[in-house]
Amino acid sequence: MSHNTETATPTQTKISRDREVVFTNIYGVSKQSEILELFKNDYSKVKNKSVEKVQELYKNYSYAIFFMYSPSSIRNNLVNFKNIIKEEGGKYQANALESFTIDNIYAPLKAKDKAVKEDLKAKVRAGESDSQTIDPNIVVTKIKELKEVLTKKTYKVASNQNEKQVRAYYIFAILGLATGRRATELLKTLKLSRRGEKQYFEGLLKGNDKKIKANIIELSYTEVQGYLRELRKFADTKELTEGQVNSKYSRVFNNAIKRILNYKNVKDLRHNYAIAGSQLFKEDNETIEDTISRILGHREAFTSALNYA
Repeated sequence: MSHNTETATPTQTKISRDREVVFTNIYGVSKQSEILELFKNDYSKVKNKSVEKVQELYKNYSYAIFFMYSPSSIRNNLVNFKNIIKEEGGKYQANALESFTIDNIYAPLKAKDKAVKEDLKAKVRAGESDSQTIDPNIVVTKIKELKEVLTKKTYKVASNQNEKQVRAYYIFAILGLATGRRATELLKTLKLSRRGEKQYFEGLLKGNDKKIKANIIELSYTEVQGYLRELRKFADTKELTEGQVNSKYSRVFNNAIKRILNYKNVKDLRHNYAIAGSQLFKEDNETIEDTISRILGHREAFTSALNYA
């Protein structure tokens, strides 16, 4: 083979955001047509040898199959490789077609994910997860500070910004910390209702479709409603689809969160909410991961804990 998967695997190579650079480092070529031609040449060398050689070939090209266009088009990627196998034929064609499947791509990923979750379960049960050690008052304090900034209007407005714009960034930050909701939910889909003393979140993008009991940190129901109205008036997302909202505002608010709170991105708001909420709202006989799952609106407890604890 003209590329060296022994010395330049995805885990050993510094993965660039530029897919062409990645493919150049791993396969020595960058274009889709060149990768397929490389595969054609490599397949011609092993088609009449052992099944093990065919499986090794699959392993060498699994990364190209997964990322040639984008992860969402793996089936299309596989078709291109399978067409070459059919054209080239050979004694082990059937074995090659059987090896080049989506299941074979996802199997190692699923196995790794399962191992990580099992490790997390053990840590949570042993009281060793991060959520056990981080003080929830840190989140409460940040919310109080953001509320004071919004009340006194002490935020700085740069020359290329206006007050409504900067205020929207701070509102987004305080709502993210106080409710743990995703960006598109805050900007468009989330509904907050109240029956007596009980409050409910609706319009969640993932997880439970049913209403979940609302756990709001520090802010009141009225304050959250007021902030939501002001944020959505600024963003004007009424006529936008959820995908358009995400596309239009995701990077904008990520950058704002970095400036305001020095967080990596918007997901850090949800992460901090989950950590604080897992202690503030934990019910009797409920595990930490179950609390996180409940307050975030997830069905899968350990998926929630894995991503947000």
